[in-house]
Amino acid sequence: MGLVRLSGPRALQLLQQACSMQRVVPRQMHGVRLLDPSGEVIDRAMVCYMPGPRSYTGEDVVEVFGHGGVLNMERILALFLRAGTRLAGPGEFTRRAFLNGRLDLTQAEAVAQVVAARSERALRNAQAVLDGALGQQLAALRRQVVQLCALLEAELDFADDSQGEVSPSELAQRHQQLEQTLSDLVGSYRAGRRLDGVSVALVGPVNAGKSSLFNRLLQCERAIVAEEPGTTRDYLEAETIWRGQRVRLIDTAGERLEGTLGAMELAGQALAAPVLGQCDLLVHVLDLSRPDEVRHVQQGAPLLIAANKVDLIASTSRAAGLDQLTDCALVVPTSAVTGEGLGLLREQVMKLLFPDDGLEPETIQLFRQRQWEALLRAREAVTAGRLAQQQGLPPELMVEHAREALRRLDEVTGQGCTEAVLDAVFERFCVGK
Repeated sequence: MGLVRLSGPRALQLLQQACSMQRVVPRQMHGVRLLDPSGEVIDRAMVCYMPGPRSYTGEDVVEVFGHGGVLNMERILALFLRAGTRLAGPGEFTRRAFLNGRLDLTQAEAVAQVVAARSERALRNAQAVLDGALGQQLAALRRQVVQLCALLEAELDFADDSQGEVSPSELAQRHQQLEQTLSDLVGSYRAGRRLDGVSVALVGPVNAGKSSLFNRLLQCERAIVAEEPGTTRDYLEAETIWRGQRVRLIDTAGERLEGTLGAMELAGQALAAPVLGQCDLLVHVLDLSRPDEVRHVQQGAPLLIAANKVDLIASTSRAAGLDQLTDCALVVPTSAVTGEGLGLLREQVMKLLFPDDGLEPETIQLFRQRQWEALLRAREAVTAGRLAQQQGLPPELMVEHAREALRRLDEVTGQGCTEAVLDAVFERFCVGK
């Protein structure tokens, strides 16, 4: 089945023209025959008419459900184009919904996020924002900032009144509460950015077992494994799901602690360098049975170490090797052969990348850089107002800082935003949304 959607004041007229219907009951499905001007039946379709303002866009909307198929849907689309419609631009229906007050800008952005979500976490967060959770938080914040502006402006109006309208301690408390709430929202962006997936790279010396771990963590034979050192010349990547989160796992060419790298190995490392620079986490894989690797890894002190090949050494040697790594942040003994430690390794990766995983399900996380930047500027304005009060600066400065915070909050929800901002928001939408 395919869908053609019309929005605008002539939507109902065009539908009646296409199927010769005199009476269309709003919000009910009707079975119709779509006819071209010569009377030929194009398709037998189901149609629904939703008059504005109680529609998605806030305008009169008609939806035509055809039988599907590229050619068939192109014929239906051509029927309405010949009647005087035009093709919608990217995100134009959602843009109209925003302009007509059906959605705020956070909800409009969440529409695209729902479509693009690639993990359960991302989808749940986007659905919550689409339901208005973020907009409600920002509306409450805006009310607090408006109250702060009113108090500060009253201070200016009654500057000569010895009684004063509000105490300095209350002003300081209001600034601090706003700062904390904004800090929580700003801080959620890092986790929100990772909701659609994270990238984890396995790095370390040649022949440490990175490719074997890569295969075992993916539960498939993706990388070639051989006894010959330096088998992996180029980086490999594949996706998997850990705890409901999409993880892009990357296997890289190994480093040589002694000797020189070959030309192919150097080319592979150069190719992987920018990829590693953008990874969310590097897991350093070493061969615990080789003391030289254990000593070398202490110099870099990586965040997470997979002490691999524990199946090849006795328990006493294992303990001695692990004792040398006590200064490192996290060490997980692993074996790609037996599977030992792989579950723990996955858990440690997720704990490092999602330290706030224990937050309540209703906690909303920012997912757009635009939102994060505007709220960051709002927090900076509130902080500047608090510092101005502490330094005894003129109250006019405090008022201006509060107004700046208000402007930044309005940027997030779209109040008074420019056409350029809207173009930037909706250009990434797909046509039909």
